[in-house]
Amino acid sequence: MKRVVVGMVGLVAGAAVLVGCSDDKGSTAPVSPAAGDTQVAAGGSTEVKVDGKDLAGLDLDSVTCVKQGGKINVASGAIGGQQGLGIVMSDEATPTVESLGMVVDGNALAVTNTMGAKVGSAEVKVDGSTYTITGEAAGADIANPMAGMITKPFTVTVTCS
Repeated sequence: MKRVVVGMVGLVAGAAVLVGCSDDKGSTAPVSPAAGDTQVAAGGSTEVKVDGKDLAGLDLDSVTCVKQGGKINVASGAIGGQQGLGIVMSDEATPTVESLGMVVDGNALAVTNTMGAKVGSAEVKVDGSTYTITGEAAGADIANPMAGMITKPFTVTVTCS
């Protein structure tokens, strides 16, 4: 059972990070919605902390926030492919985290509640256009996969206009 959970965490974390990452080196300026359906914001006052410290290696200027189709997607590029972040939230008055994936020190950590397999925890607080996501992400220690799951507390603050 542990292997199934570890495998699921890896898949969710990898998928969440890949969903938001791209090789597009274009402008990071906000884009106006064409039909009021999509909103994009980049850079700004983004902060990502894991275990109370800044997530080293994460390019905060590459973090984007996209609102589309009832979802809010937050994603980043990575420096040297080492650290990454991907979050999918519901776009409601009280948003909920549907999935979160991040790479911390080479370990893929995740938050998800998919198909009855709950991994980690997260809650969202909204102040105007600023979203603060806090919780604990879980995953396998790549250096010692037999040691079981590891968890890391995190805080992500991002502006999504």
